[in-house]
Formats: sequence, C-alpha cells, structure tokens
Amino acid sequence: MKTKNKKSKSVIEEEEINELNEKIENWSIDLLVDQFKDLPISSLTLNGLNKSKYFNLTDIQKESIGKALKGFDILGAAKTGSGKTLAFIIPLLECLFKAHWTLIDGLGGLIITPTRELAYQIYENINKVGKFHDFSVALVIGGKDLAFERKRMGKCNIVICTPGRLLQHMDENPLFNCDSLKMLILDEADKILGIY
Repeated sequence: MKTKNKKSKSVIEEEEINELNEKIENWSIDLLVDQFKDLPISSLTLNGLNKSKYFNLTDIQKESIGKALKGFDILGAAKTGSGKTLAFIIPLLECLFKAHWTLIDGLGGLIITPTRELAYQIYENINKVGKFHDFSVALVIGGKDLAFERKRMGKCNIVICTPGRLLQHMDENPLFNCDSLKMLILDEADKILGIY
C-alpha cells in the first residue's frame, strides 16, 4: 500500500535540480572548496564519489569543476595523476542530470581520448562515480567488434572513444548522431590536435 506522503523519484529529482540550479547561480567562480560535499552537485554524483572513496579535491579539480558547473568552457593542464579525469567527469554527469537526460535522448556527452588505455581508465572512473545515475556509457575503441558498437551507438548517453574509431563511426555508422550533444571533452587535447 502506497502512502500519500511518498514523493515519486521524478519529483524528488526535480526538487534537487531546482535546488542545484539555485546554488550554481549563486556560486562564485572564485570560490575554491576542499571537499566534494561542498560543491553544488547532485546526491547521485556525491554518493558515487563517496562510494569510490573520493572526498577531497585536487588542485585541478578545485580550479575547474565549479567553473564548469556554471557553464564555462574549460581548458586545463596538469600532470598525470592530478585528478584531471574527475575534473571533467563530474561536470558531464551533472550537465546530463540537470537536463533530465534519459536513454531515449541519445548522445549527450562525447569524450575523445588519444589511447585505448586512457579510454579504459575514463570508462572505469565514469562507471564508478556515475554508478547511481541512469546514463548508458559506451567504450568505442579500435580492436573491438565494430558491428556490436554500431548497434549500441544509437542508445548511448556517453561515448568514450579514440579519434580513429570515432572517425570510422562518423563515416560508416548511420546510427551515430551528435545532434543533441551537450558536452564535448577532449582528453589530452594537445595530443589529439597534434599540438606540441
């Protein structure tokens, strides 16, 4: 038996999104916080961070996440192991959450990274931190079954890919559609764009 006081998941999410939008609107881009719990992020992302034992922000995360949440484009550089991956995963998850993104909305986030190894790392991190979200995530890299990827591409919310495989899908896959893309992320953009 259902009680009348119980709110539906969609109503609770809508209330949380409204609250987050208000916090982000009032968020100062100069404000640097030390812990993820102090950021204006959803309880779903925060739960994923806590479950993954991420509590404190690194320097690159302090400098970029708040600005990205406010809608600024970010160009960041930091050494390996500094937390760059979370610095772009968190804003992506939050962007799609606040847009009420669902499986039927298609591709909302595209992450392009230069190597398969980096793609795997990003895939593992986004699945850990985004564990409580309902987004579908695909890893699209060379060496995998192209036919299997082709079928999945039309149903994925977030695609993590290498440049060569992305180009192959753009050329050969009619199901690959970026028309509603919300966020494009170039991991190690200098390598992808050939800037040295």
